Amino acid sequence: MSRDYLGSGGRLEGGPADELVAAGYRYEAAAGPRLADGLSTSDLAHAVALTEAGAIPGDQARALLMALLALDGIPGTEFPFDPARGDAFNNREHQLKERAGTVAAGWLSAGRPRREAFRVGLRLVARDAARDLHDACTDLAAALTRLAARHATDLAADYTYLQPAQPTRLGHLMLASAYPVLRDAQRLRRVHADLDLSVAGAGGSAGSRWPLDRRRLAELLGASGVVPHVRDAMWQWDPYVELVAATATAATNQSQLAQDLEILASQEFAIASLADEHSRASALMPQKRNPYALAVVRATAGTVSGDLAGVLVTLHTGSARTDHFHVLNAVVPRLMDEAVASSRLMAAVVDRMTLDAARAGEGARRGFITAADLADVLAQEAGLDYRTAHHVVGRAVKILVDQGRDESGLTPALLAEAAKASDGIDLVVDEALIARALDPAAAADTRRQQGSSAPGETEAMVDACGDEIASARAWSAGARERASRAHSALRDRARALTGT
Repeated sequence: MSRDYLGSGGRLEGGPADELVAAGYRYEAAAGPRLADGLSTSDLAHAVALTEAGAIPGDQARALLMALLALDGIPGTEFPFDPARGDAFNNREHQLKERAGTVAAGWLSAGRPRREAFRVGLRLVARDAARDLHDACTDLAAALTRLAARHATDLAADYTYLQPAQPTRLGHLMLASAYPVLRDAQRLRRVHADLDLSVAGAGGSAGSRWPLDRRRLAELLGASGVVPHVRDAMWQWDPYVELVAATATAATNQSQLAQDLEILASQEFAIASLADEHSRASALMPQKRNPYALAVVRATAGTVSGDLAGVLVTLHTGSARTDHFHVLNAVVPRLMDEAVASSRLMAAVVDRMTLDAARAGEGARRGFITAADLADVLAQEAGLDYRTAHHVVGRAVKILVDQGRDESGLTPALLAEAAKASDGIDLVVDEALIARALDPAAAADTRRQQGSSAPGETEAMVDACGDEIASARAWSAGARERASRAHSALRDRARALTGT
């Protein structure tokens, strides 16, 4: 194998060992398709900056830019990445030499090590992926908010430990899942801001003799500014960990929602029903309608959490180590693709599923779900302290459960019996008072705190979430437009410098 294929320079003789190709370059080259656009943008920006500074002879600059523009037109999935030629950088270098010639292609490395090409490329890919995941989370929050608005007044039971807890409203229950997703979007905007700082033009690790303007490079890349310290620019890893952590958090929130929906979609609950296109039939049991999409979401969340752990373990070395980015270059683009796809799926599932409000209401009328409200009323109206009232109601519920009876048996006589048996208290309570306390709809409506299930609170929160969703979409549209404009402007500038 020719050493030219590996861009090894004069220091090494021959090609790489087959074992190194199989264990190292194959892994790195496999990341090429996902990094392709970022690497191409990185190369074009560097070549344009060198050309504008007059650092490359005119004919060779034109040949280099024309070849880079030709490579830019090849989709990453169609680029001939070959592990035998090395990593994605070496593969691009090989193709560049084929089109521009060795001399012109050689100018692309002036003032820039291979790692800078990867740092810039990865940063661009990660920045855009953070925005894409942000948008998927925003869509999911919007779907949950619409669902909450439709069911704002429908009675339902809240559950803790899968046990009936308190009566609430179905819209209030659904909206509780929107807030974590909106926080996920907030985290992704913060990470995007970090990734929007350019690391280009750093040279080796202390700068470069070549006339490279880092601010001009940032402008060409569509970045909002530069990472100040060039060594930090070359080796900083924490923005990627923050991105992966934010992604793992978002995926975990979605996994919890998926598990809740799978329970609500079970025959025993029969409250949620996924659309046919998000379900899968059993190959054996014809009666089954499996909520397959929810399993996909949960599996993705587990994978992303594992990726976060793997990335952190890899980083337990000294600074300025290649093994950091050997992993980051491959893992970050792949896991972001998977997380974005999974999040878009989750948004579509919520948007197209249906909820059975009548069935949800049935759950709020059984299981002694208003027992806590009865204890509140006894404490507020019957002269008991709350802990005693709680004890009395708990004993009364136990008596009924042991007898196989339901909440209709919570009579003044039974409560008096429970009070006498548990605390030696003579309790006299009005039957109408008990009836009002045991009414689940009344109970849901008497919680007057901000953010509660009381009338008007869910509607107010739906409006507030709608405002935040609109703001998030406006931010995304602006970020997307700036990136797209810079992407086009860089290529237009490169073409203009070739005189074509």
